[in-house]
Amino acid sequence: MSKIEHIASYPRKPQVLFGIEQGEILTRPKPFLKWAGGKDRLFHQLQQCLPTELDQVQNYYEPFLGSGAVFFNLVQDFSFRNITLSDINEELILVYKVIQNNVGELMQIIDQYKNRYSKLSNIDKEKFYYEMRNSYNIQRFNINHRKYSDIWIPRAAQMIFLNKTCYNGLYRQNMRGEFNVPFGKNYNPVIYNQTNMELIAKLLNDVEIKTTDFESILNAVKDNSFIYLDPPYRPITKTANFTDYYKLGFTEKDNERLMESLNILNKRKIKFMLNNSFPLNDNYLAEYYTDYKVSVITANRMMSSISDRRCKVSEVVVTNY
Repeated sequence: MSKIEHIASYPRKPQVLFGIEQGEILTRPKPFLKWAGGKDRLFHQLQQCLPTELDQVQNYYEPFLGSGAVFFNLVQDFSFRNITLSDINEELILVYKVIQNNVGELMQIIDQYKNRYSKLSNIDKEKFYYEMRNSYNIQRFNINHRKYSDIWIPRAAQMIFLNKTCYNGLYRQNMRGEFNVPFGKNYNPVIYNQTNMELIAKLLNDVEIKTTDFESILNAVKDNSFIYLDPPYRPITKTANFTDYYKLGFTEKDNERLMESLNILNKRKIKFMLNNSFPLNDNYLAEYYTDYKVSVITANRMMSSISDRRCKVSEVVVTNY
């Protein structure tokens, strides 16, 4: 296997506009959702792993969209002719499409939820959260995820509100497809920033957004493309498993399918960059990534329910260039 390169973690550059969290400032659109494994705070390290000729690439694909942090950063600096964003989580893609099509109405409904929430006592805020979570789960039977409609808008508003008031911003589904994250005791959360949402809507204006498995996207990749992949990570401990962000999970067979697709793309000389957890042994790296360059970045683990376990961990960045 090729030598593993360690990427230095540099401080983030100063930002200049008021942003989406209290006290935060930013220069560009940022993720509107909290998401396990989100890459916004890691982008300054990922940036060092990007291909040098990315400014000449016409097509960009991101088949594990999540919070979209890498997309939001890249699209500010590179003029891709075609952009395809996708995820298998239909509820996540629903929200992106609502922002793309009806961001104004979406913010109005979120404001209604926020105004009601802000007037409640802390005890009643918790009740409000669980009532909304129950409503969100019941209403899933009324949603046709294949056909856009006006009833998508309040559903997207509910998901964003739940995301900002649930425990640690974690999105998780059980096998029945129910969102089951407990209340996060967020009594005065920043739900969204209007300027940020409007900028995101503009960015998504000409973007193709799909609900689909990664394989169908990778099979249709055009020449002169760059692909960023952030699949659910392989667990590095028995308790660290964040692959249940979607009811069907992400199995070892899925990972094997992914690597088969990437090997085909590599033969086509399509450049890609992939993130994954840093395994406790080298067998996994040797089995899957022998033919590719492997770099290591440092991340803060923020999803653990035990604060003492929220520490710096290593992640791998795999590239074929």
